Parts: sequence; C-alpha cells; structure tokens
Amino acid sequence: MILVYSDEGVLATGAASLLLSTGRFDVVLAEAELSSLIPQVESITPDLILLGLTSEMTLGFFSALRQSSPTARIILWDRQFSDELVEQTRELGAIWFLQRGRSGEEFLNGVLGIASGAEPIPQSAPEGSTRVTLTPREAQLITLLVQGLRNKEIGACLGITEGTVRIYLTKLFVKVGARDRFELAVFGLKNMNCGHAFWDGHNAFVTDVDQDRARPILRSLLLVEPKRRKGYANLPQAVGE
Repeated sequence: MILVYSDEGVLATGAASLLLSTGRFDVVLAEAELSSLIPQVESITPDLILLGLTSEMTLGFFSALRQSSPTARIILWDRQFSDELVEQTRELGAIWFLQRGRSGEEFLNGVLGIASGAEPIPQSAPEGSTRVTLTPREAQLITLLVQGLRNKEIGACLGITEGTVRIYLTKLFVKVGARDRFELAVFGLKNMNCGHAFWDGHNAFVTDVDQDRARPILRSLLLVEPKRRKGYANLPQAVGE
C-alpha cells in the first residue's frame, strides 16, 4: 500500500492515479492537513509513503513519521533537495528522494524501483563537504542563534552568562569556519531544513506539545562548501552582539 501526501490536491490526485494505473499498488490519498498525516500512517501502516515536501515539515516531523512507521519506505518528493536535507535525514534511517517535474513514466519507474528495493540516499556526503559534530551546548546555542536571540537572551535561556556565550561563539567561529554570527546562523538554518523556529522564552528544549512548530536541536552541521580561511586569529567583533 502507498500513502500519497501533498498540500497540492491536484498533484496528489494525479500521482495516485498514475500509481493505480500500474495495477501493482493499493493507493490511499492522505488528508490535506499535515497534522493528521502521522495518525493516518499509524492507522493504515503503509509500505510506501510518498511525501510532497512543504515548508511546515521539520526534521522533528520526519523523525516522528519514521517512529510512527518504522518499516515504511519514505519517499520525499520535490523539485530539488539541498545537500543539507539529504545529509541530516540520513540519521533518521532509510529515506528516498524523488524529483518532481519529470515525465509520468520516469515517476513510475522511480517509485517502482524504490518499491523493489532500490538503494536509498547516497552513502557518502557530497563531494567537498565536511561534517562538524557539535556538543550539546553548542547545538543549543546555534539553535537559539538561528531564532534571532541576542547573546544576553541566549545566556538567560541556557542559564549561562553573556560572557560565556561570547566564548562559545568565538570557539564556534573557528570550529565551523564562520566569519561572524550571521554566517554561523546561516549554517545552522540550512541544516535545520524547513519550517519555523520556536522558542518559548525560557526553555531551550522543545516540549512534545510544541513539536509540530519547532526545530529539533542540531546534532551536527554539514558544511557543503567549508569556508575555512586564513587569518582567523583576528575574529570579527560580531561575537559581542
């Protein structure tokens, strides 16, 4: 059984019709509301989930979807995929990627190949990329930085002083190869996929209640084009914002 989801109803209906035309699949159209998708997955236990990407989907959502159906093959469906998305979702288990905009025959061949056991995402990181492992505190700090918090607010959120935040930022600039806090935030934002950041004003950790509108805490950064440069002994003054 294949469960098809897209926030574009016509697109989902067309994909479902193509899949049904093969005579090889039972096909179910998912409800339009994204919040109902995981309960629907749990109720019908599909073999394949064709998932049209939307701006509401976070890595936390993908993780919850994987937990709701550990054996289902999840196919992310969009026009293009960032290297950061491919690398970060690898940690969630087998996930496949299928591009939109191709012919109906190419679409069917892609789904049939995945259904028949084709290999999922690439087994190596993109050429020229570097993965940087973050400590839990570094991950929390970058997550809050992405949300636009200043050093004083980050310190209050994490229970550390503003000076300690500056020390962490200085070390992160060198570790990641970022020129300033803006570039560090961009690295973090790209690795957090899509959706909107959420902070409750007091707690750096996301609660279950807020899972659907939050980004997960980062565990690592994928630097597709590492920007390590000479002269990092003279770091910018943006640390102290």
